[in-house]
Amino acid sequence: MSSKSSEVILDVENVWKIYCRNLKRAMWYGVKDLGREALGAGRDRTQEDLRTGEFFSVRDASFKVNRGECLAMIGPNGAGKSTMLKMINGLIKPDSGRITIRGHIGALIELGTGFNPILSGRENIYINAAVLGMKKSEVDLLFDEIVEFAELGHVINDPIKTYSSGMRVRLGFSIAANLRPQLLLMDEVLAVGDVGFRMKCFAHLNKLVQSGVSIILVTHAVGMLQRVATRAVVFGQGKIVHDGELETGCTIYEEMMGASDRVRAKQKEQAGLDASVGDVDTCNEAGEPQFEFETGETLNLRIQLNAKRLIKDARLVVALCSPVHGVLSSVSTSYQEVQFNVDEHGRAVTLKIPEIPLLIGSYHFNISLLGPETTDFYHRSSLRGVFRVVGPPVDANGYGLNGITKIQHAWNVN
Repeated sequence: MSSKSSEVILDVENVWKIYCRNLKRAMWYGVKDLGREALGAGRDRTQEDLRTGEFFSVRDASFKVNRGECLAMIGPNGAGKSTMLKMINGLIKPDSGRITIRGHIGALIELGTGFNPILSGRENIYINAAVLGMKKSEVDLLFDEIVEFAELGHVINDPIKTYSSGMRVRLGFSIAANLRPQLLLMDEVLAVGDVGFRMKCFAHLNKLVQSGVSIILVTHAVGMLQRVATRAVVFGQGKIVHDGELETGCTIYEEMMGASDRVRAKQKEQAGLDASVGDVDTCNEAGEPQFEFETGETLNLRIQLNAKRLIKDARLVVALCSPVHGVLSSVSTSYQEVQFNVDEHGRAVTLKIPEIPLLIGSYHFNISLLGPETTDFYHRSSLRGVFRVVGPPVDANGYGLNGITKIQHAWNVN
């Protein structure tokens, strides 16, 4: 039974953080701000105009984490996730706002953080524990458990500099997780290491959550989050754009990833083409425009084609894509021997996908218009017909559906 309660372990209130892109200018700004604070003339920087080279890394962020809750913090690169994590861990301080923590923190902010490469793994365990405020006698009781979990007993007395990146991650995770912090911060550390160890880590994280430990997990591997997280905070350009259901948060994250790609793709679109892909809509079985679908529903992709002259024996190639996983499938009119022309009046073509096999996420299509020969290329339009699959829920722990697609299947136990 979970010990998750309404007791707030972490309270982030209206936090802002400003950075400067130029190092020399940033140092000069820092000196001026320190002088201002020393004279008691500190001001709320969020109410001022940004100085030359400055930008908001985190903007007015507020959220809470309860005891025994695992929160996924996700967003594109540069969205402010790692900055927020470092402020929570006390490595940097916010320019405005307040962060309140009840209990001690275990953190894996970056690979190898806090390790002295000259010292042995054994010595680094005690040093990391001391930073967390633990006594040597307390670490003595947990030492064997830490080493056994990391599977590093054979090298625990060797210098850390001789460890591989995977070995350092294993040791770092084992220290942070087995010293029983009230709040555990993890930034992309589970992306390294073999599958067996990652599964072992997830099982341990679930035990920690059940025992009342709170976890903030930052990762781009959103497919792994269902194994332990139940809630998502999504950052975009420094702001929190979603705080709530994990599945919805993952979908919004994928849409944000696709949105940046759509901007780049649109910049590549060519004008003045003989033939081109026009409007693209996703529709339900009745032909009505629809954006959100359930696994197993019918999706109709309606494609409008335009031409300045007669294009005979045109071909369409449509790729179904995920912003995170890339091309999932590609189909063409030629495969089913569908023939059509496109003239000045245009042409509408519909691709019907019955019983969508996709699971929760955000998806889109890349569409190419060609002629009868492989060299007859007219137009490619990327990231069109964006849609969401919003159900059914997935379960990455082996008790339900997981992944990207739902395969037709049946069980038989003899």
